[in-house]
Amino acid sequence: MRKTVVYIIVLSTIISFTSVSKAQNASDPATKFMHEAGFGKSNFVMGQNLSPWGVHHRANYNSGSIVYLQANYIFNDRGILGVRCDLMGTAANYVIEEGLRVSDNVNIMYFALQTGGINTYSTRYSLSMLAGVGYALYQSYGLLEFEEYNIYSHMLGLNLDLSFDFMLGSKSSIGCKSSVFTSLSNKFQREIGGKKDNLKMDKTNQLFPNIVTASIFLRRYF
Repeated sequence: MRKTVVYIIVLSTIISFTSVSKAQNASDPATKFMHEAGFGKSNFVMGQNLSPWGVHHRANYNSGSIVYLQANYIFNDRGILGVRCDLMGTAANYVIEEGLRVSDNVNIMYFALQTGGINTYSTRYSLSMLAGVGYALYQSYGLLEFEEYNIYSHMLGLNLDLSFDFMLGSKSSIGCKSSVFTSLSNKFQREIGGKKDNLKMDKTNQLFPNIVTASIFLRRYF
């Protein structure tokens, strides 16, 4: 997780500050593209379940972190169409059945298409809203007592973003964002101690990532 975060931060810095651009800001009709990179804090709400060991352990996951990249095309001055890549992560330690101790790490990688709109208020401020749908890869890994395990699940994810940004210069801005991500899956692949199997959870114990995030970002218009 830490190495991935470093790679994304480095890549986002390159994208944000090395683009060659002639546009002035989001309100300029010549502006066609909007790249964005950010990070923040996530909270798990509304009956979520991130534990592959059952719904009784969901309360052990309180909060986490998120880093993301977006590349968007601006059309008709207000419309937005783009792609995004998010990495959300958290960790927890708890005891499951028969007193077995679990040290769990959860990552969710999310790739999506998104669309929405942007409104500019003077040449300094803008407000945008985006909704997206895409593929989410859930991974849980760690130790069950002294045995390593890996658990994967493939999901369909949905997201909704509301963001506000302030121009720092002619092409770059800084802003804050509130986002919601949700998904659902009752099937996953599990490997413990070299043994692999496929599991299907009942409706009560299925995986239900339901995540609200608050983040800050750098945005580049060109």
